Amino acid sequence: MLFGRELEKIKCPSCGYVVTKPFPMDQLCPNCEKFLPNLFERIAKTEEGKKLIPKEIQKVTKTPASELSSKVKVKKKAVRTIKLSNDEIEVKTGEEYIKLLGIITQNRIPIFCSNERYNYLLELACNLDFIASSILGGELDQMMLESIETQKMENCIFVIDKSIIYILYGKFPNKKGYWLIEQMKKNLDAALEGLDPDQLEKIQAHNISLKLESALKYCILEYIKLQEVFSDKKIPFVEDTLKVHYFGLSSQSIGIISLLLGEELPIVYKGPTSSPQEELEIKESLVTAKVEAMAANTAGNTGAMPRWIAVKLGFQNYRFLTFTQLEKDYIINMLSEGNIEKLEKVEKLLQNVVQDAVQTKFHGDLRPFNKLKTDLKRLFEKNVFS
Repeated sequence: MLFGRELEKIKCPSCGYVVTKPFPMDQLCPNCEKFLPNLFERIAKTEEGKKLIPKEIQKVTKTPASELSSKVKVKKKAVRTIKLSNDEIEVKTGEEYIKLLGIITQNRIPIFCSNERYNYLLELACNLDFIASSILGGELDQMMLESIETQKMENCIFVIDKSIIYILYGKFPNKKGYWLIEQMKKNLDAALEGLDPDQLEKIQAHNISLKLESALKYCILEYIKLQEVFSDKKIPFVEDTLKVHYFGLSSQSIGIISLLLGEELPIVYKGPTSSPQEELEIKESLVTAKVEAMAANTAGNTGAMPRWIAVKLGFQNYRFLTFTQLEKDYIINMLSEGNIEKLEKVEKLLQNVVQDAVQTKFHGDLRPFNKLKTDLKRLFEKNVFS
């Protein structure tokens, strides 16, 4: 029958591709490789249905009274409650947790914040969104943070849809994070009921926040129960190289060396200049100022240094703003494009080049760095690393 065949099909909500049985194990669309939430829900319902199949009833020949001389108290299974305001919502003991679920419009109108302690991340997301769309020329995607005190790595995922920024902060695999954000999007659409998120009255905003809090508690419980459904399979990068567009060396937010490599970055300066070299130096200064301001703002608010910030340029195509902490308060920051897995190799190469110049703290004198700048220009004549 046709009806049975229709039930064996799943349509990708992102590209419209129709997937038929056997369905992919990783719940990714074979065409666009994006997560299939409708396939996930079908699998989850199937698994839940299996759990509900009653076991065969066996005839009881003995009663508890005949076997036991005292009463037995049956322990009821504890029902877990989720409190979104906790500093960490534990998902998987010792491995995964959530610190914040946040929603804000690109016009900086906050809609939802699960934990006021991390409220600053909503404003930071707007600042990063501006940088991503200006000097990075893409759409804000992710940020990896490294704690200054503990060196623990934490992830922050951003999804922008209909001028709204969705934020998830904590420690979790990407696929699970994107599933939760998908639930945030669905529940916000339902709560808004067609209202403009930038024009909400106070009582409307309050009611929407309450609806989201209730819905997201349930979503997190489902997330915890359905751990086995998710696959942590990594999607391979399309590129096998890392191309560096900008190199910066700084100390305590003061730019020491700035090198703009090539013309791929969308940096525009329309002011008067006396030469192409002067225009290049001004553009380098503009990039350095934005990068240093963003890093200082993030570290000041989060107590963590960004390890990297990723913006999406296209399908499986990313540009990264990366930060490498050196001794004596020096920091290397780079704007690069391609395969982030090549970053460590490039960083080791650069650290070998700069090590002699960063043996003492920076006191405002740029002259000791002139030779290093020349060496770096020579190194970056070929700015593609494999």
